[in-house]
Amino acid sequence: MADSTGHRPNPWLAFAAGAVVMLAIVLVWLAWSRTHEAMGAMRADLALPRSPDLPSLPTTPPPQAPRLPQIPTSPR
Repeated sequence: MADSTGHRPNPWLAFAAGAVVMLAIVLVWLAWSRTHEAMGAMRADLALPRSPDLPSLPTTPPPQAPRLPQIPTSPR
């Protein structure tokens, strides 16, 4: 019997092809999940009623904080 070995592809070529396929799967999954999140956010924005404007804040300065009394010092 003759020794007949089949043609085996280069292992690096198989590794590179597998890496490309995995990268494509990850990119498709990320694109799908981002689109799904964006559509959910868009639906949430449409469902919310418009809020009224905030009232204007007072323009007066805040009250002064209590001050500690000066400690009496004796002359030297």
